[in-house]
Amino acid sequence: MEYKKNNSPEFTPSILAEKIFAITDQASSLLMKYYKQVLNVDYKKDEFDPVTIADREADSLIREQLHKEFPEDLILSEENEFVPADYSGRVWMVDPLDGTKDFLKGRTSFGINVGLLENGVPIFGYVAIPARNQFFYAEKDKGSFEKIGNSFKKLQVNTITNIEESRLVTRNPSSEIRPLEEKINKMPFKEQIPEGGMGVKFSLVASGQAEAHVNTNFKASKWDTLAPGIILTEAGGVITDLDGNQLDYTKPASAWERSFVIANNKITHQKIIESLK
Repeated sequence: MEYKKNNSPEFTPSILAEKIFAITDQASSLLMKYYKQVLNVDYKKDEFDPVTIADREADSLIREQLHKEFPEDLILSEENEFVPADYSGRVWMVDPLDGTKDFLKGRTSFGINVGLLENGVPIFGYVAIPARNQFFYAEKDKGSFEKIGNSFKKLQVNTITNIEESRLVTRNPSSEIRPLEEKINKMPFKEQIPEGGMGVKFSLVASGQAEAHVNTNFKASKWDTLAPGIILTEAGGVITDLDGNQLDYTKPASAWERSFVIANNKITHQKIIESLK
């Protein structure tokens, strides 16, 4: 397939990227088949952690296609029990339905995250938000892009550094109580933008439409952050845990212990970290 080189004269997606675009297009179509349908809902950890047939079928489709295209690679997926013994090689990290709660409520902010870790380093990320027809993509040291049809629009964070001028992307309203939000609500952000899936939150910052997001539920895992994270950092943004440490994708556990903060630049990021201490 030929791609137009939009805003980046030397940019062409890799063969690997083209394969992931095709796989994720199939998964997006599958999710849209179930979108706004009445589905049976199961729960994993608690009432705030639903799973549906859409999650499971998207997981099966993506894993099957990844195994076919990259038979030597390992896969860590939210909806599958397999966990790699180590992360020293190539490991795909997949959230087949990012934002299940929003999907069930008929909102448009759910998506699919597919990222690749190689030798402990994120090297590829693709986020599809099918109900909005939005697709975001990055490869290490090649930049970050919104994929629009067969063209690519380069993403770049903005340069705002004052909290008073910054927009914070938050979660959609819920009955779940999160103590960290008490601290966040005391910060003088210009605006709070409620959104659902992690891919949407990261893409808003990566594209300059917001400046920050603080994850508050301490339930996030590697598949939530790998693909959106490289899209953010290749656009110039920053992601660390709540203590300011880089996320370590080689650690044995899938879940992040300290959750994370993303921002458009180091100055904004440091101000948020200091305020949350």
